[in-house]
This record gives sequence, structure tokens and C-alpha cells, in this order.
Amino acid sequence: FTNSKSVRPLEILTLIILSGVLFTLFSNKDRKPFLYLLLAAISSTILLYFVEGLRWQFLPALYLLPCSYIVHRFQKIAMNSFTRGVLSLWFIISVACPWAVPIFKLSKPDGEYDVGTEVFHWIDSTRVEWFTPEDVDDVRELMVQVWYPAINDQKMDPVTYMDHIELRSKTLAQAGKLPSFLPSHLDQIKTNSILGIDFANIKEASPVLIFSHGITGSRHLHQALFEHLASRGYIVVAPDHSYDCNLTIFPNGHIADYRSDITGHPDSVKIRKQQIDTRTKDIHFIIDQVERIQKGSISSKLNGKIDLKRVALGGHSYGGATATVSTHQDKRIKACLVLDSWVSPVPKQIIDSGIHVPFLFMGRPTWDDSDYPGNYTRLDSLMLNSSEPKYQLVIQNTKHLDYTDIPLYSPLIKYFMDIGDLKPSRSIPLINKLVYGFLEKHLSNKGSKIYDQALNNDLVVIQ
Repeated sequence: FTNSKSVRPLEILTLIILSGVLFTLFSNKDRKPFLYLLLAAISSTILLYFVEGLRWQFLPALYLLPCSYIVHRFQKIAMNSFTRGVLSLWFIISVACPWAVPIFKLSKPDGEYDVGTEVFHWIDSTRVEWFTPEDVDDVRELMVQVWYPAINDQKMDPVTYMDHIELRSKTLAQAGKLPSFLPSHLDQIKTNSILGIDFANIKEASPVLIFSHGITGSRHLHQALFEHLASRGYIVVAPDHSYDCNLTIFPNGHIADYRSDITGHPDSVKIRKQQIDTRTKDIHFIIDQVERIQKGSISSKLNGKIDLKRVALGGHSYGGATATVSTHQDKRIKACLVLDSWVSPVPKQIIDSGIHVPFLFMGRPTWDDSDYPGNYTRLDSLMLNSSEPKYQLVIQNTKHLDYTDIPLYSPLIKYFMDIGDLKPSRSIPLINKLVYGFLEKHLSNKGSKIYDQALNNDLVVIQ
């Protein structure tokens, strides 16, 4: 699993030429080679703009070109050491920025199938939207994306990793407490998922995983996992939980902004209870809609392709709590898996009664340094009261966001966000294989070989 080319081919070419520009400028001999190389760098940059697109990470290199020419014009004599130092530091920054915030690439899934995707806008007119008390007529709306095994006969291009980046960039940065321009390149990243292509020719109906994101998350943040499963014959259904999601954008352009930051609110316990109720009702509604897709009431490439007897539910963080509560309530869910789940919001009666379908928890070694140090104490009680088969796994050297795609965003991101020391080239394939193996064993009943092989890893500790 690879997380990118840190820089793209034309960026590499331009930076190489730019190094030559500075070398000939510093030599202060015949300036003709400098001018030729400067022209070549400008030409390469123009080509870069039209072929690969210009991103903010490359702006330091872009601005270094006119600066070099200005120095050439006004420093006819030997260049002083201060100017050399400034230009050298500028060049280092020009190289470092594209590397530090790369156009990462999701590895091509190595399953049997291509990956198709569809996006749905669903309205549950039976539920009033409690997040918008200012609008008494507002009802619950969801954006839901589906990934599925497909065949790309026409060799169509995949969709971008994230849409509407001009709207999402600011809210994404706010969630990570980062400058607003940092995520603005995510629409230049390609996935392996092709919109609306035909479902693969599979004899039997496909099992389903519904996946719930964490607070401030979105359906976009787990696509490495979703594509891994879809390429192996699974249908994955992931909603944006409106107002818990970082930003939900509906087809007509209106938005559901993030309204779930209630830290310090005097009624926070009551609000979280209402919030988890809303999320679990989202899941029940989504399963209803999946049943309608299967019957053909909703037009989709998935019509008639879904095995409604093999429905699993998963989630990350607060999505893990959502999955746990929903599984307890909805008998249509046949297996549950949670990734570094926040257990604290799970009601006590569910902790005490347990989960009685195959249940997988995997997460970081400790929650002691979080705002919820008792999280694993509650998990221990839940696991104790749950029936077999149940698995409680710790993956060494991970933190909360290692169970998303976010470690792919930058080789430096662990210094700014809740990410451990594992390289994504190790953590993401391991998580993907554990999830897939668990589903193969307990949802598809295809044996334990894949799951057992994933467990046989020095990073996995079985609790």
C-alpha cells in the first residue's frame, strides 16, 4: 500500500530545472544558460498547469522564478551570501511543500473486481430535523454513497477523493485546527471508484457493510477500506450523518454544517443521547432504503444484487457507538465491527445486555490520554456481556485517526493530529485485512483463513 507520489512528474521536472536555474545564477558567469533554463522552467510550469494542475504546495517554486530573474537583473556583480542564503532556503521550501502535503494515491485494490460508486440524496419525511430548531418544517436529509463490485468495460476515469472542495476545505481545516488552505488540493486526488458503471457479473447476491463515520468525519475518510471491500465482492454503504458530518452538501447546493461541538454544554449528556438516537434512526432508515433498492423501488446499479440476509454494520469513533447501538436494536444486522470506537455514549442497558451477533472491536492501545479515559472499562463490560464470537483487538503504535485515510494525507501529519507511529503502508493494509477477514468468516461464512492470517501479526494484540 502506497500513500502517494509525493510530487508529480512535471513537478519533479520543474524542480530539477529550477535547481539548474539557481546554480547558473549563483555561478555569476555567463548568464545565457541561466536565461535558457529560466525559460525552460517557465515552459515546464505552464505545461504543469494544463496537464497536472497547479496546487498551492507548488506556489513557492512558482514565485521563485520571477524572483530569480529580478536578482539576475539587479545583481550584476558577485552575489552576496545573504541573497544566496535566502534563495537557497526558498528552494528548499519549494521542494519540501509538495513532499510534505502530497497528491496521495489510494492503492489500486487487488480484489477480483473494479469498483463502482453511486451517490444518493435521501429524505426521511417521518423525522423532524432536531438539529435545526429554527426551521420547524425541516425533515431529516442524508447524503449516502455506495461502493460496489463492478466492471469498467469502457475504462472510464475514477471520481475524485472529495467533491466540492471549495466548500469543504475550510471546515476540514477547522476540524484539524489547521490553516484553511491546507486541504484545498483534495479534489485533485483520484480514487479507484468509477461513477455509475455496471455491477460485476457475480452469480450470488452480494453482502453489505453499512459504515458510520465519527463526529466531524464524513463518508470520504474511509475510502481505502471501502474500495478494498468492494473489489472483493462487498457492497459498502456510507452516509454523511447530517450536522455530525464535517459538512454535508445536498444536490441543490444547500448544506448541513457541523453542529455537534457541545463541549462544556450543560445539557451535553442529554444532547448526546438525542444525537445517538438520531444516528441509529439514520441506520435503520438506510437499511430500509437498501431494501427498496433491492426490490427496484429506488433505481440503482444494485437492483437485485443485494443479499439482505448478510448485512453488517461498522463504524469509527462515534460511528462505532452508533454501530453498537443500532446492532442491538435492529435484528436485520448480522455482524458488527467497530474501529477505535467511542464506547462512552452507548447506553448502560446495552452495555449490560451486550451484543449478540459476531462482534469485532479493534483500536489503539489506550484511551488514558483522551477526554474519556474510562472508555476501555466500559468496553470490557460490553465484551463480557456479549456472546461469542467476539474479538477485542489492539493494534500497537496506533492512535485514533489511524483508523481512517488521514495518515495518507502527509508524512508529517502525525505531528499535528492524533496519528501514531505506524506508516500507513503497514496500518491500512492490516486494518483492511482484519475487517475483510472478519466479514468473510462471520458474514459470508467462508472460513477463517484470511482472518487468522491477519491476526498473525506482531502488531495485533488479542485482549
